[in-house]
Amino acid sequence: MRKFILAGLVLGSVFASGNLFAARKFALIVGTNYKGSEISPLGLCEKDAEVMKKSIAQTGNFEQQNIRVLLANQVTRENLRSAIVDWLGKQVKDGDQVFFFFAGHGQFMRDPAAKNGMRNFIIMFQRPHVSDDELSEWFGKLKTKKAVIILDCCFSGGIAKKGAATRGAGNVPIPDGQDYAVLQDLEGVHFQNKVVISSSDDNETAIELGKPIEHGIFTYYFSKAILDADLNGDKSITAYEAFFKARNETTKMAQKANHKQVPQISGDASGFFFVAAAVAPPPPAPVLPPVPVVVPEPEVAPPITPEEPQNPTNKKTGTLVIKTTYTKAQLAGGIQVFIDNEEYDFNLQYVDYGAWGKTAQITVSKVPSGVHNVTIKAGGYSDQVVKTGIEPNQTTTETITCGLAGKGAIAGKVYLETFDQGAEGFIVFIKPLPNFKQPTSTSRKDGSFAFTEVKPGKYTVFLRGSARAVIKQYDQEITVEADKITNLDIVLKRLVAKK
Repeated sequence: MRKFILAGLVLGSVFASGNLFAARKFALIVGTNYKGSEISPLGLCEKDAEVMKKSIAQTGNFEQQNIRVLLANQVTRENLRSAIVDWLGKQVKDGDQVFFFFAGHGQFMRDPAAKNGMRNFIIMFQRPHVSDDELSEWFGKLKTKKAVIILDCCFSGGIAKKGAATRGAGNVPIPDGQDYAVLQDLEGVHFQNKVVISSSDDNETAIELGKPIEHGIFTYYFSKAILDADLNGDKSITAYEAFFKARNETTKMAQKANHKQVPQISGDASGFFFVAAAVAPPPPAPVLPPVPVVVPEPEVAPPITPEEPQNPTNKKTGTLVIKTTYTKAQLAGGIQVFIDNEEYDFNLQYVDYGAWGKTAQITVSKVPSGVHNVTIKAGGYSDQVVKTGIEPNQTTTETITCGLAGKGAIAGKVYLETFDQGAEGFIVFIKPLPNFKQPTSTSRKDGSFAFTEVKPGKYTVFLRGSARAVIKQYDQEITVEADKITNLDIVLKRLVAKK
């Protein structure tokens, strides 16, 4: 994933050679509430582990002896290492499928050797905890590339909310002697060549809720989606279908709890089925009597194919809304929208989009339900491609952020200690000046800021205090690339009130 994941699902390469239906499936399910530990307790992680175990067993045809569960005080570094390296490492063969689930706390910890000076950890019941590097190394020892890893936790501090608990432990660590840290393009765990689905964005916290859900909200909706997210009506459920349905439900429920949590996906998960329609067997080869003809049973195991399936008989549709960073002043021509290579008509509005100002919002009606590739061609901007999942009779919203063709852009937020609280009124400077139109950007109510039309190159970023507080300046070098957004998270350690 392009950023630090807070919680994620990883799908290994699904295009292995060999018999697609002979692969064995293994599951390792891990969850702890930290009751009786020095770690701040959570209430529903062990329950999450149980519901995910139940759902994956229903869809994946896992044999009982190939499922292991670690709960409560069993969740230690050595038990986890042994389960992955010793048990899975010895049992799993090339082409087998591995499913791993962890529900618990995640946290940033200071590490001068890591990018941005911080590393992310999943928190065990007791010390020592497990870093992203270690987890990646352990899974790298398995003989199969087909691994599904779900981490329902977050890697930042959380704040208490009524009826909700955040799955983070502690504030974002700031180096000694600094009042803030500038974090560029937070990275995910280092599972190379994998698909990552995270339960929240890199600067968000994952939450769990009491009634009526009584689960971590992403786990709750994802565990349901892998059983019922047949968006295009073909009686199959793919990883993309499950993700998009769970993402939409998670986002809506988080908003009801006055929280922002938007699951993310990166990489190509096409062709992975959680549930598959029965495949008609080929006709038997002709034989001479009296040899009886044996008709094989229909194959119902989840197949693996290189493409996301389409259903040409599907008549159900939904609406697609695309928020962009295209401004009327910068557009050098018209806009075209293609869905699976077919051009669609759309409605265009210019609406307020945070620190970007008034930008183009595209609405496409009567889009067939299912998973699609959407291409946006806009004059003056490089072509943008986004994958989306349309639910029948529902509205799906996607976001495209990009700078002008040949130039870059900077987008970010200023926070107070954790990723849950934006800081308004702080002035962000970059030098040398990226252009003469915008030498500074002031953080808005939600902490957001943006710079557009930035020439590719290296810059220095620093922050100055708001009208109510003063901070010590700290310079941080960043890199801006052409046709890309440089994402910055500026986290304040403390504020000193002005007299």
